[in-house]
Amino acid sequence: MQPISIEAIKRDAGKNAARCLKNKGYIPAILYGKGMAESIPLAVEYNTLQRLLQKHGRNVLLNVIVDGSTHNAVIKEIQEDTLKGKIIHVDFQRVSMHEEIEATVPLKFEGIGLIESRGGIVQHQLWELTVESLPDKIPQEIVVNLSNLEIGDTLFVKDIQVPEGVKVVDDPDEIVVSVLAPRESEEEEAEEEVTETAKESE
Repeated sequence: MQPISIEAIKRDAGKNAARCLKNKGYIPAILYGKGMAESIPLAVEYNTLQRLLQKHGRNVLLNVIVDGSTHNAVIKEIQEDTLKGKIIHVDFQRVSMHEEIEATVPLKFEGIGLIESRGGIVQHQLWELTVESLPDKIPQEIVVNLSNLEIGDTLFVKDIQVPEGVKVVDDPDEIVVSVLAPRESEEEEAEEEVTETAKESE
């Protein structure tokens, strides 16, 4: 994964400074992490950050450029306005390219339609995995193919294939997906059992 550059500016504390930055189309951010004695309050252009996330996702390796200095970093946390759905703050974590870090990676499921065409119902228990790897090895997503699952099957964390150089942190016996029988079939079976019982008692 090649780093994506994003420029940031240092910001001052205080409501007036925050309001001024917002009026210019910026949102507050912070940079902290490896090799830093203290964190740096920053601001990044909102539209630039939005385009970056839409194109590359949250697990992107970044070059955060501040006053001409470049910092290898990842997005550690994004805070959003729950009502408006807009980003209001972002945390950048400075990383070493030679040390593994932990990240949360979304799962992308394929083959659900095929299971449903066979009458199965896919029940999700887990939508993401926690992994460890070097910063440039973190996948944006992990593809999970469910097309071989049958009704009654269960997929565990240990069954998921991850890219080379990536280690899964989650419990290997945790359930990711279960394939259930249709509820109608279960109800029909129950009705048949009741009918048979009634006939036997006649």
